[in-house]
Amino acid sequence: MREVRAVFHRTKAVSIYPIEGDRFLIEATLQDEVHDVHVEVEILHPILEIVAARSEVRNGPFTAVCNLTHPNVQGLVGMRVARGFTQAARSVVGGVRGCHRVSELLVEVGQAAYQLHFVRFFASLPSEVRNAEDDPPRRRQAVLAAVPGMRNTCFSYSDENEQLVAERATPLQLREQTMPTRVIP
Repeated sequence: MREVRAVFHRTKAVSIYPIEGDRFLIEATLQDEVHDVHVEVEILHPILEIVAARSEVRNGPFTAVCNLTHPNVQGLVGMRVARGFTQAARSVVGGVRGCHRVSELLVEVGQAAYQLHFVRFFASLPSEVRNAEDDPPRRRQAVLAAVPGMRNTCFSYSDENEQLVAERATPLQLREQTMPTRVIP
């Protein structure tokens, strides 16, 4: 075997920060050899309505020109993250009048926004429930009760596979993470 070096590498990162009450900031970044693109969306939970949006190309193929597309993100304000969000958001910020990398990050923002349902649901559970041994079928039922929109969104949450989860799912193993911090004005 031989070790080889990648000829291209891109990273995306998404973080959600509490602002106040039900208002959250979702920050997404995309970085590679050419690009350093940042998107920030403020969102209200649980309705997942966008109340503010910003983007910045800190480095790109034509940085100063690419940054002329930033006003497009204002078209996201008032949108809700729900079925059809990705296509609607891409039509606002992408295409020949927009930035493909910003539209790419909005897919990540939408997915992260939906994670707020899980973050807040699990945070609301008493510590003895959160720290108890995981029971996958029970966890699946609890998630579907708390976040009904998850039903039939993927293989594991498909109604057809409820028995499969009961028979073959293993307990959830949480990964250690160091959460980033930032100053919120």
